[in-house]
Amino acid sequence: MKPMISLAAATGLVEAIKVAGTDPDELLRAFGLDRSTVSDPHRYMPASDFARLLEEAALATGDDCFGLHFGEHFNPKDFGPLTYVVLNAPTMLASIKDVARYLRVYNEAAEVTFSVEGRWAYLRHRLVNLDIENPRQQNEFALAVGLSTIRLMAGTRWSPTEVQFAHPAPRVTSEHPRVFGAPVSFGCETNAFVIERELIERQVPAADERLYPILRQYLDRALAEVPRDDALILSVRKAIGESMCHGDPTLAAVAGKAAMSPRTLQRRLAADGVDFKALVADTRRRFAVHYLRQPSPTLTEIAYLLGYSEVSAFNRAFKRWTGATPSEYRRGASRSAANRRAGGGAHPRPRAGTLSRRRRRRS
Repeated sequence: MKPMISLAAATGLVEAIKVAGTDPDELLRAFGLDRSTVSDPHRYMPASDFARLLEEAALATGDDCFGLHFGEHFNPKDFGPLTYVVLNAPTMLASIKDVARYLRVYNEAAEVTFSVEGRWAYLRHRLVNLDIENPRQQNEFALAVGLSTIRLMAGTRWSPTEVQFAHPAPRVTSEHPRVFGAPVSFGCETNAFVIERELIERQVPAADERLYPILRQYLDRALAEVPRDDALILSVRKAIGESMCHGDPTLAAVAGKAAMSPRTLQRRLAADGVDFKALVADTRRRFAVHYLRQPSPTLTEIAYLLGYSEVSAFNRAFKRWTGATPSEYRRGASRSAANRRAGGGAHPRPRAGTLSRRRRRRS
């Protein structure tokens, strides 16, 4: 399956294309998109298509540095929880580790690694599993956004010691040192910021120690609840989660949030051996288990969050999934937590979800 990217990355793209003097609607139509789709940060699209969209935007606008300029003006806060985790981490090193851990929630094709080599530290970014040989525009977009994010963290107009890009040098390179405030090299092993080691030891000035664990818990749940090896299921599970509190998630509603037609969604799920209703049930079960492990939500509130109009319907569904009622499961989870704190044994885990037999054989 193709890796997916959150359309939060496309925030402001329509305006950027328009400002550059090109009709954004014509460009988007070539990728089966429209303004409403790319303006919805809850939707996803194949990461390869996003990379191609930036390449086509550069050609259509005549701006050879379109990705760089788009990234320069992009507000990192448009990525939502990921950016706020970074801004509230206690140290720059913790922030960098959080980016490396959580970035795949938003872009399955992106990998961030970090290493210290003598006096210098290297923050590396690369795109994987893209069927596009030279995603130059997205490389430059990503590092420009990364620069803005680090500047928000540091609270200053920070610049790296050097910027490295994997793609060959473009015809004109004068814009790159202007944007980054540092020397820029091309044709390197990967995309990277070279930074002084002392930067990673700094505290994040505006960090909120109370908010940080809450945001990390949210993103940890996103990592735990969404299968990382299947981009289609990633997109559909997120869409189901966003639709649940409005009632029973329908194929049409979920397909819309996943940026495809109901027929296309049903066909792609069937090709992967997944039944839509089973996926909805399994996603609900995962969320239910998470909520029941928390002490505060009532059963009525959990039923509402999962899209059930009555607690009795939630009770029946949960017992069908796990063999226990929600109340029984919550009591067992509480005893398990108490036992762990006291050094005792763990409560048995609930049964696995109800995905199709074919999918279980493949996993």
